Amino acid sequence: MNYKHIDLSHEMKDNMIVYPGDPEFILKDVAKDSDYSLFKISGSLHTGTHIDAPYHYIKNGKKVNELNLNTLTGKASVLKTKDDVFDRGIKIEDIEPYKNKELEEIKSMKNIESRDHLEKIIILRTGWYKHWGEEGYFLKNPYISKQLAKFLIENKICGIAIDSCSVDKTGENKIHKKLLKNNIWIVENLTKTDKLVKEKYDSYFIPLNISSEASYIRAFVKN
Repeated sequence: MNYKHIDLSHEMKDNMIVYPGDPEFILKDVAKDSDYSLFKISGSLHTGTHIDAPYHYIKNGKKVNELNLNTLTGKASVLKTKDDVFDRGIKIEDIEPYKNKELEEIKSMKNIESRDHLEKIIILRTGWYKHWGEEGYFLKNPYISKQLAKFLIENKICGIAIDSCSVDKTGENKIHKKLLKNNIWIVENLTKTDKLVKEKYDSYFIPLNISSEASYIRAFVKN
């Protein structure tokens, strides 16, 4: 059976934009004068669409290769925010009214013990990805409020993916620490989320098998 997929990942390319203070991203063919291609890659693992594992901020936390693969794929709930959410923390009341049913379903699973249960992944659709490449992309991004972070933690979410540069306000890390301390992985810099018009999708957030705090990923959903 043929399925159509929606790719939510930014293309990785030489000299692409990076988070302020991160090393530049380099992707070069170092065998130009040969009869084959051989590319060299250099830069932060937080470049482009990537996943943060607990080890990013939590001492002795899980690294990417230690994440349970069952939590990286599964049915994801898409929560769309109001169109005017930017340069501030996203609160529960910023989720569009017609998505409240999704929030109630998430709450109904609060007492499920297994973190591997489907529909424990949240895709937060803000539309901020449209500012990718602009000067303000890393400066005025919507981010997750303490209230919303508390909701995600209390309802045992496995992972949160957002089409913004960070779950925190630029220069801060409190939300990262709250989520990662509770073993909630974080995916940042999704793109093309305007194509997510349904409430749920089979989702796939596929990182490298790498012993590190973060990884480039291919993020996509089955349409």
